[in-house]
Amino acid sequence: MTARSACGGSLRPTLALGLVALAAGTGNALGSLLGAWLRPRGPELTVTAMLLLAGCATTAAALWYGTVTVLAVAGAAGLAASLGKLSLDALIQRDVPESVRTSAFARSETALQLSWVAGGAVGILLPLNGALGLSVAAAVLGTVLLWTLRSLLRVGVRPRPAAARVA
Repeated sequence: MTARSACGGSLRPTLALGLVALAAGTGNALGSLLGAWLRPRGPELTVTAMLLLAGCATTAAALWYGTVTVLAVAGAAGLAASLGKLSLDALIQRDVPESVRTSAFARSETALQLSWVAGGAVGILLPLNGALGLSVAAAVLGTVLLWTLRSLLRVGVRPRPAAARVA
């Protein structure tokens, strides 16, 4: 595999991998910083926005595969992972009864870890083709986004009252 096929440009593979790791780490750090600021807006909205952001970045990278779009996907993935985890924790803290909250946290952590394993397995099983892999990822993200929107509309999520936001 050449550097050109690894990241869509003429970068050496180790430099390209380093840039992708830097973009993902930067997105993750930015997500941690934005978490406190976005908390009053409700975790449902944050999760939906992060799915949309990651889906758009992944779709763009699948269509225009190159160094810049792959870095955008890595940054969006880091940001979405960080804010998604914070939002999931907030939902569990808010909506799950205290008697089963510990179990819910353990189950959510297990599901997140299994998702990482499943994503890695898909990456290993697909042929080494960046555009194909990103197309599969975009399709999965689009499906999850539609499922999330359908679920939100079905349960009728409404913004919390101002008094509940402060707590």
